[in-house]
Amino acid sequence: MIDLHRAQQRKKVPQRWLIKDLGSLYFSAHEVPLTLRDRLRFMKRYSNKSLRDTIEQDATFWHKVEQRAQVLLEKWQRHTPK
Repeated sequence: MIDLHRAQQRKKVPQRWLIKDLGSLYFSAHEVPLTLRDRLRFMKRYSNKSLRDTIEQDATFWHKVEQRAQVLLEKWQRHTPK
């Protein structure tokens, strides 16, 4: 599924949108058994940097993405019938 609600031409997408969208993507895969290696591979490919540079330069960004996914998961768990 492609979300086009913010489809527009921009030179640079605001970081908060990237965090929201990547957090949503990560949340949507919460039932998939992603390994640490899978997550690191995605970060490297997405950032188009070496893994070392991605970890050193973008740690705060990826932490915010993970936090966003966690918030979505907690919200989903509260509203899911047990």
